[in-house]
Amino acid sequence: MKRVLLIALAALMTGVAGVQNASAQKFELGVRAGVGSQNMDVEALGLFVNGKAKLGWNVAVVSRIRIIGFGDGILGAGLFFQPEVVYSQNNLKFRSMIIGSSNQQYENYKVRMAMVDVPLLLSVKVSLVRVQAGPVFNLMNNFKTVDGSLELLPLRSPVGYAVGASVDLGGLVIDGRYHGEFEKMTFKGNWSDFKSQFSSWSVGVGIMF
Repeated sequence: MKRVLLIALAALMTGVAGVQNASAQKFELGVRAGVGSQNMDVEALGLFVNGKAKLGWNVAVVSRIRIIGFGDGILGAGLFFQPEVVYSQNNLKFRSMIIGSSNQQYENYKVRMAMVDVPLLLSVKVSLVRVQAGPVFNLMNNFKTVDGSLELLPLRSPVGYAVGASVDLGGLVIDGRYHGEFEKMTFKGNWSDFKSQFSSWSVGVGIMF
């Protein structure tokens, strides 16, 4: 996981440094921290019951590259390219049917999820408000039960999308967004493979330097 984070951060910083050298006035770099909730819609022939989300957290390195625009602050407007590197942790509770039980007994599990995502967003800013959308590429998934009794191995990392809005208050940014997926992720469980559709929301506060 550390290697993935270092590679992602290095790629982001390399690209950002090149843009900064070309035009220092059109580039911003910042950090963001927030909370969110992840939903897990499971499809597994009745062996799994949809998960219940608990509040999680995320941290991100954010950059902004102005493509076109003018001005700053309340008088500013423009179109921006906004690549990010986001690390998040979330917890889920769900039930799995006990194999061989005669009366459909279920066992409860707590799943801890850690992810590294790279959103590549386009954002439109008018005055203090910014609207953003774009694809999200997943670099790492780590799913495990808290007690280690159930093994969940993601077989494929999907490409998702994010839409959201933020308010710029000088260097302070208040951000909210929704993250969905274009297709389901396949997992290998203890007894059978299954598919899951993820969606999440998050709110955060950031600082742009």
